[in-house]
Amino acid sequence: MAVFETPRLVLRPRGPEHLEACLAINGDPEVMRYLGPVWPAAQQRAHLTRQFTTDWGAGLGYWAIFRKAAPDDMLGWVTLVPLEGTGEIQIGYRLKRSAWGDGIATEAGRRLVVHGLETLGLPSLAAWVHPENVGSKGVLTKLGFAPAGQYEDNGQVQDLYRLTPAARQP
Repeated sequence: MAVFETPRLVLRPRGPEHLEACLAINGDPEVMRYLGPVWPAAQQRAHLTRQFTTDWGAGLGYWAIFRKAAPDDMLGWVTLVPLEGTGEIQIGYRLKRSAWGDGIATEAGRRLVVHGLETLGLPSLAAWVHPENVGSKGVLTKLGFAPAGQYEDNGQVQDLYRLTPAARQP
């Protein structure tokens, strides 16, 4: 997987060396507020280990986010992976609380949008978000995504967003 840079960030392939940072992020109830309950550490370790070893397909996967000015402090991650049951590729992001409100998700997301639509030539990108997650909807809107119906994730109805190359924001 490629390493990506933005003006402030470095996006590196996420792997086992990021396990403890991932556990800390996923262990924060406020981070997980719209995603589901905080899982016990053993369950979380097993889940993350599966993610680390999954072949998501050429050019797809999870990237750990770091500020260039603090290259050892993982802020969260951004992802391009298949959206279960749809045949589409989804973009996703998760940040620790101290990184909220600083444009990190938008900046990292913008880089993956370019990768997905231009480099990989995907026909579109999808994203789902909890109906009450105003912050995440704001990120998707800044990236050029538009509402596209609903998506069911583990029995929970989520709002579905989609972005095509023609609708992409420069």
